[in-house]
Amino acid sequence: MKNRLEVARELLRSDGLIIVQCDDNEQAYLKVLMDGIFGTGNFVGDLIRKTKSTTNNANTGFNIQHDNTLIFAKKKADVHLVGKKKSFDKYTNSDNDPNGVWVESDPSVQSGAHTHSFPIENPYTGKVDYPPVNRGWLFSETRLRDHIKSGKIEFRKKHAKNQRGFIFKRYKSDIKSEFNSLGSLEGAENRYMNQVATKERNKLFGDKNFDYPKPEEFLLLLIEATTKPGDIVLDYHLGSGTTCAVAHKTGRQYIGIEQMDYIEDLVVQRLSMVIKGEENEVGVSKILNWEGGGNFVYTELAKISQKIMAKLPTKNDKDCIELWNSLKTNPYVSYHVNFQKVSSDEFEQLSLSDKKKILSKLPDKNMLYVPYDEIHNKDYCISDKDKTLTNQFYNA
Repeated sequence: MKNRLEVARELLRSDGLIIVQCDDNEQAYLKVLMDGIFGTGNFVGDLIRKTKSTTNNANTGFNIQHDNTLIFAKKKADVHLVGKKKSFDKYTNSDNDPNGVWVESDPSVQSGAHTHSFPIENPYTGKVDYPPVNRGWLFSETRLRDHIKSGKIEFRKKHAKNQRGFIFKRYKSDIKSEFNSLGSLEGAENRYMNQVATKERNKLFGDKNFDYPKPEEFLLLLIEATTKPGDIVLDYHLGSGTTCAVAHKTGRQYIGIEQMDYIEDLVVQRLSMVIKGEENEVGVSKILNWEGGGNFVYTELAKISQKIMAKLPTKNDKDCIELWNSLKTNPYVSYHVNFQKVSSDEFEQLSLSDKKKILSKLPDKNMLYVPYDEIHNKDYCISDKDKTLTNQFYNA
């Protein structure tokens, strides 16, 4: 994990974020590891996701109902997350205030160094108001006069006995952002639970099993909080493709990477359905009024030693012997293997277990795939079409 996180950090822009999700068993260790790579000062927060609601009858009697989503920035000072969009439904302008729509707000805050306490008298009724106990006014006496003049404070001509004698207005135009902050418990709602993701998976893939899927709406929460349309989203543990599917629907660019062998059967099909508009409205499609469109490119890395890996594990002695003999002249076998020291006859006499141990050491793990700077090497037989596509991908 450490080297992967280090590489990921290098890929981030200065205002980039990395999000890593894990269960309660590993989150403390992961936090310390990421502190060392990104710096403790670049820790943004831990977003909790509710995973289930019922007990699992654990022997301890303690039921873990969440997992952790650690968010780190490359440079925290350059980052600003956004939560849900604020609602302005209660804002009105019944008095035709030239400052625009407003809502009545509390003019007091918890007492502190920058709060004020003084009487405010209503000129129409004579009622005198003080801030509540242990609280103070948001404004000074000088600012009070400014607020009265601008209309931000308006005295009531009639009011109930226990009603404050003035209205303190909060204008929509004073709001610096139309979005709330992202709360650490934003994901602690039932719609983000595992069972929701399981239903989405079944809609997409039938009874094909896939462990630990995440609901599309949870990825929507993360993507909209941390990126803008057009930004690049990278998921280098792609899984069933939920991240890329949501990124596509929200107008983000995306790159998904996975080394498992199910990508064509799952992710490629899933993104193809996204482009077609998903007739069964999976995940966030209905929320976003998704009707389809767009495109994606699917590529595979050119294999070298990975071809050997694909032939492992062997099932019996005959398979082991055939693989051993076929690899004697293979130039991509690990340099740690010396065929001269073990003859074919000696290999055949080994137990099946020992044969498998030796074969597992044959692939050169440093040459699983063709390196980018080797694509013109004729030994790898890379086509001109693949060379062009590769150069376009790396913007070379």
